[in-house]
Formats: sequence, structure tokens, C-alpha cells
Amino acid sequence: MAIKSSSIRPRDKNLEPQYIRSEIRKTSQRGTSSPLIVVYGFLTIIIIGAFLLYLPFSHYGEISFIDSLFTATSATTVTGLTVVDTFSSWTFVGQIIIALLIILGGIGFMTGAAFFLIAAGQSLGLTRRVQIGQGLGEEKLDSVRGLVLKVVISSLFFQIIGAVIFMILFNFKFENSFSDNLWFSFFHSISSFNNAGFAIFQENTNLEIFSQGFLNNLILIVTSLFFFLGGIGYFVVNDLIHHRKILGQKGFKKFRILLSLETKMILIGSIVLAIIGTILIFSFEYSNNQTIGQFNFLEKIVNSFFTSMSTRTAGFNSFDMSLSNDYTNVICGLLMFIGGGPASTAGGIKITTFILSILMIFSHLKGSENINFSNREIPYSLGVRSLVILVLSLFIVLFMITLLLIFEEQYNVAHITFETFSAFATNGMSTGKSALLSDSSKLVFIFGMFIGRLGPMTLALLISGSKKSTEYRFFQEKVRIG
Repeated sequence: MAIKSSSIRPRDKNLEPQYIRSEIRKTSQRGTSSPLIVVYGFLTIIIIGAFLLYLPFSHYGEISFIDSLFTATSATTVTGLTVVDTFSSWTFVGQIIIALLIILGGIGFMTGAAFFLIAAGQSLGLTRRVQIGQGLGEEKLDSVRGLVLKVVISSLFFQIIGAVIFMILFNFKFENSFSDNLWFSFFHSISSFNNAGFAIFQENTNLEIFSQGFLNNLILIVTSLFFFLGGIGYFVVNDLIHHRKILGQKGFKKFRILLSLETKMILIGSIVLAIIGTILIFSFEYSNNQTIGQFNFLEKIVNSFFTSMSTRTAGFNSFDMSLSNDYTNVICGLLMFIGGGPASTAGGIKITTFILSILMIFSHLKGSENINFSNREIPYSLGVRSLVILVLSLFIVLFMITLLLIFEEQYNVAHITFETFSAFATNGMSTGKSALLSDSSKLVFIFGMFIGRLGPMTLALLISGSKKSTEYRFFQEKVRIG
């Protein structure tokens, strides 16, 4: 029981201790109930995949374990960077392993594990539902089971539809056997929808064989459609399909479509960045005869659009990026860093993170602490989190570039920077320098792809653990900034 002071000094009351509740983090749990199960799961898949790819039946010739580990990491994180040619280095079995790793990496470890448990008739415990819900951004725990089924089934559905469409197109394009075209179709559909960037069409090429001609450009457009769908995520696609309509005064002749704020942000940001990227790439490479300079006008537009879309999600390239201008690669690097939608197969810091960071900066420049978008106010804590992700990601990229410049003094700085952004953003677009790197540099890239796929902020929160309450805060003191 508190004892009332008998002092008559007026300042005594002001000097009494103030009890304020705050939150700090404690060490995370260990074992299967640990939030780090996501990290453990991804590591397990990568290591198993690396060992399977290292076995003799998975590859032709000699393949080092580092190259197998690099490929397994690139596939599981749906990056697409390669150190050996996918077409000529991996057998049919090896390519199947890569495709399975891409599927598992695309839907996510926790979602995939939950799906197999549900398929086996097992129930999801409370801890597992919380972890899956956090990964998918779902707060209602009772709907996690249905959400997992919808995410996995819709993902497989789109990939099967893609395989059918590509099968038709490839039958016109290639004079291969039915079985070869069938495998090309399934692999390309898996790689496209999951934004993986792997290709098995020709040796030492990506999608450059589709850069010219009406049929080839049609294949590029269809490919971009599928990696766009994978890159915006299930929730945006579901919102577009099941959107709400508000009737106007004229009934069905006039209505408004109501989409969630997140869907609006992703779609508007994606369209704006795609247009800006297309215009800049078209302008910078228009006269470059080593890239799109010799294409006709329509082919230049298609290839510029495809490259702009691919930089933020898939990592496919329809012309040799090592021959493009450095300022083009800078634009592509920035687009890769931004990435696609959250809870999707795309990489980068995510377009919502980028937009919120920009809105946060502009709101402070205007002297306001409110973050507004599309007539809605966004919680201030989300803006702070976005800026933390942005800054933390930049620090990781700069750290990787510094290490690579130490290990690889003989290579072009612009190309090394481009490859680093591609690795961290799990994009996969390449200038071809990844295959020439030393084992030390490959390990740096493996680290970058792993961190980039999990997300630097997510990994930091998982490692630091959960929250607990405490009864104190320190006194505030201002410092000069700027």
C-alpha cells in the first residue's frame, strides 16, 4: 500500500516515480513451436535440395557442391540466378528437383507444410495457425486452414493453366517431340508464375530466343502475365475476383468497385512503375544495337515492357543485360530492389513498403504525422516499419557489395552491383557474371538470396523473439540531427 507523504514541499509530488508500461523483446522459443521454424524449414529444404542436385543422376559432368547449394538456394528462394547453365548442366531428374524447389519456395515453407498436414488429415495446432497466419497476413485463426487450401490450390491451378497455354504456343514455336514440349511448358509455367526466372530452352540463354517475331513476342507477353499474377499475390487476385460493388443513382448503369487499400496500392504502384520502367528502358536502349536497337518498333516496346515487368518480379531477360547501358542497369536494379506485392512469389522490399516509405517521408516534409493514401489513414507504426525495412535492406546490399568488391576486384563494379541487387531482391536477372564468381562470392550471394526471401525485418523479429511487458522507460533527451 502506498504511504502518503507528509512533506509540505510542493515539488515532492512531481518527484514521485511514474509507472509506465512498455514492451521489450525476450528470447524466442526453441523447437517446433519456435517462430524460427520458418528459417529452419527453408534451410532444410535448401540443404536437401543441394544434396539431391549434387548426386550423379542430377547433373552432367562435374558439379561442385557449392554450385549445387547455390542452385538449390536460388530455386527455393525463387531467385533464378545461376552459376551453371540449367539447360545443359542438369539432367531431367535435376530439372524436376529444381522445379519442385521452386514450387515449395513459391508457396512458402509454412504454407506448404500446412497443406501437406491438411491433406494427410492432420489438424493444425494453435501455434502453427498463428505462425501461418502471420506469414500470410491473416489475423483470423479460424480461417487459416481454408486460406492455406485456397492459396495452394489457386497457385497450382494457375500453373496448370499456364502449362496448357505454353504447350499450345511451344507446339508452334519448337519442332520438338510432344514430351519435350510438355516438359518445357510445365517448367516454364512453374518458373513464370513463381517468379523464379529459370529457363531450359537453349544453352546459355534465358528468353532471348523470344525477343523477335510475333509468336515469340506473344510468348513474352503471356509469360509476363503469369509472373505478374504471381507477383501481386493471392490476396490481390482474390480481391479483384470478389470485389464489392456499390450501385449508383442509375442502378446497374453506374457503380463503384471497392477494393482494399492494399490492393489499390499494389495495383497503382505496379502500373506506375511498369510504365516508368518501360519508357526509360525503351529510351535508353533504343539505339543500342547490342540489345534492342535492331528490333522493329513494336518489338522494342514489347521487350522494354517485358524487361520492366521482369525486373520487379521474375528475373527473365529477353536481351543480354551485360550489353545494356550502365544507366539502364541502374534503373533495373532500383526496380528489382522495390519488387512486387507482399505475400506473393515476388521479391524485393515489396512495393507497399516502398510506397509507405515515400508517403512517410513526404508527410514529414509537410509537417504532418498522418500517412494518407486513397482517402484512408495508414497506421504510423507501419510507416516506421517500412522505413526500417528500407534502411536495413540498403545496409545489407551495401555490405554484400563491399564483400564482393573485395573478393572480385577484376570485375566491373556496375555489373557486381547489378548482380547483388538481383540476389538480394531474389529477382534473378543477370549480366552473366554470377557463373564467374569465386566460391567466397557465391556464398555471399547465397546469404543475400536467403535473407532477401525471408525479409530482413522478418528475420530480425524472429531472431529477437516475442514481446513481454515491463514497468519502466528511460528519460527522453533530444539530440541534434541533419
